[in-house]
Amino acid sequence: MALMKSLALNPVLVDDKLRLRLRRIIHVEVDDSMIDLLAYIVLHEPITLYRISKNTKYAISTVYKKAKRMMYYGLIKPYAYDVEDCDREKTIYETTVTGLLLCLAYKCVDDEVVLNRLCHKWQMRSYCCQRLLKTLYVLPALLEADSNNMRVIEEPRALMVMILNNAERLRRLVNEDLFREAINTATHYLVSRLFLDGQIVTKSSLLLGNEKFVVNVSLDGDVYVYMCKLCSKQCTATNLAINSQCTLLHEIKKIGWSTLR
Repeated sequence: MALMKSLALNPVLVDDKLRLRLRRIIHVEVDDSMIDLLAYIVLHEPITLYRISKNTKYAISTVYKKAKRMMYYGLIKPYAYDVEDCDREKTIYETTVTGLLLCLAYKCVDDEVVLNRLCHKWQMRSYCCQRLLKTLYVLPALLEADSNNMRVIEEPRALMVMILNNAERLRRLVNEDLFREAINTATHYLVSRLFLDGQIVTKSSLLLGNEKFVVNVSLDGDVYVYMCKLCSKQCTATNLAINSQCTLLHEIKKIGWSTLR
């Protein structure tokens, strides 16, 4: 609801350049019927294929064929099973983040609707419209470099860790304002998760932090600073020497990371 109010005050939103970049990174051949059906699912999800056919001009055979293709490309996925009709198994479908981004790329529905859905799937309902948009605008820079990152965008915490882990690359690929906004959004998001989860463990490192700093500590004891506001330097996206006298190192040790010595 907060996002929708923000969108109403700041009508949007997504420019044609971003749409074209999203089309390039989501390698899916689409036709009018697929776009129509994807748009209907976005507007009415979760929904059964039978109801889609009943409420649109498309025959059930066409809906099943296109749904199978959309699932193959990861645009939609089964959400649940409708058990009200015991004589027929009814699978309910919803869009994925990839499906929403493709919808945004082709403007199959109003941007406001897609952004609201993205906020829900990325658990960013408390964030303003501009923060969500900044995150969207850095995605092509990350996904064009490594298409395997497409799998990451479905899980919000993994997405934010990916943004922070690629901070140096992003700094070279986007302007400074967009870079800082994306880093700040990812940092704020993960810090909020730290308060809820205590810590976030990545593949070979540990993400630690609070409202003053967020760092990534590898199993070898290397420290990468995503954000630190403990002193006037206001460090962002930099390495911290293990033998440093920096206040941040002492704060990390207080948390109890045993690798540091």
